[in-house]
Amino acid sequence: MTSNFIFTTSQVGAEPIIKAEVATQFPEARLAFSRPGLLTFKLTDENIATLQKMEMSLRSVFSRTWGYSIGSLRGETVEELIPKLWEMTQDMRFDRIHVFGRDLHKIGDYKFEPRLTPEVYSLCETLSEAYPYDSLKAKNQTEPAQDGELVLDVILVNPTPPERVSSFRAQRDEAENEEGSTENAKESPTPQAPRPMKKRKGKKAEKAPGPRHEWIIGWHRVHSFQSAFPGGMLDLQMPEYVVSRAWLKMEEAVRWSHFPIYDAQVCEIGSAPGGATQALLSRGCSVIGVDPAEMHPNVLAEPNFRHVRSRIAFVKRREFRHVRWLTCDINVPPNYTLDVIESVVMHPEVNVRGMLLTLKFPDWNMGFEVKDYLSRIRSWGFNIVRARQLHYSHQEICVACLKKPFRK
Repeated sequence: MTSNFIFTTSQVGAEPIIKAEVATQFPEARLAFSRPGLLTFKLTDENIATLQKMEMSLRSVFSRTWGYSIGSLRGETVEELIPKLWEMTQDMRFDRIHVFGRDLHKIGDYKFEPRLTPEVYSLCETLSEAYPYDSLKAKNQTEPAQDGELVLDVILVNPTPPERVSSFRAQRDEAENEEGSTENAKESPTPQAPRPMKKRKGKKAEKAPGPRHEWIIGWHRVHSFQSAFPGGMLDLQMPEYVVSRAWLKMEEAVRWSHFPIYDAQVCEIGSAPGGATQALLSRGCSVIGVDPAEMHPNVLAEPNFRHVRSRIAFVKRREFRHVRWLTCDINVPPNYTLDVIESVVMHPEVNVRGMLLTLKFPDWNMGFEVKDYLSRIRSWGFNIVRARQLHYSHQEICVACLKKPFRK
């Protein structure tokens, strides 16, 4: 199906950067639909033809996923929308159906983190069962799609908030109500006449609530790691032994990069308390963790782990003579992180093959400088440098860097 529109999903807050990324690649693109975490753009016929070449993709660090937008559907029930969905997609034959919601809040607000919820899993199965053709290779979205498969995307504009968000907000509202009741009890019991309400000129009537369901409908062909997952989101389950959520970030980073970090010598800068370290150790790596903070006792007990309890600036560079892979996740602005890494990888006794770096953005505006950060890394001799805001990242990006071919 020919469509002149594309969609992107992202973290709330990254939208201005994505607009700039799209404008850089396609200056004639025009914003069509906008919600926090969800944008659509209208492109020219030439732009669409360029994108649909097998080797082309939307060049965006901050888009969690993207695809071609067909249109939108609104209604009170799923049952009334299903036939309209098949009418909209016409004679396209899909291999998979992906259902996912846009981010409702900034990560961390109301304890929100992007997740694939029971709502999207259930709707995916409902749509798959109702699909009128026999081309689907799976009727759920628990497994990643395969390279080259055609995927129908159903994006929930107003998804049901995750349970932890609803619970947090309910507790907060209850606490605020109790606090308000206490303050009212302390006030003087003498009744006061209510103040007359001032009429505002031209005051608009409150909007009636919209339809229960609103979907953006699109499609994409699997061409990258993130496009194999609904909304670019991996639904990883942390093992019980893992000591921090940094495990999720490292797992996604290693899988996305496709770097052969197995049975290798790794230096991890910013290793405490050890979640990411556990992801590396599970791959047979020997890890040197550099961090002034304490490591979890379970990680310290690992025979292939050595803790250098110090800031990286005070560690002698000969410690890294046998290190071939370097990871870094420290809570400082990008240029400081790059200063630290440069001091290690450019030392004459150090020969690092590849890196997975986290660049944190205390201010979203730093995201506009990504091109400069990547150029600096390339100047160190890393000829393969890719960046992406991972699903499990917060206000930060992951940069995968590699020297190929690598000479010891």
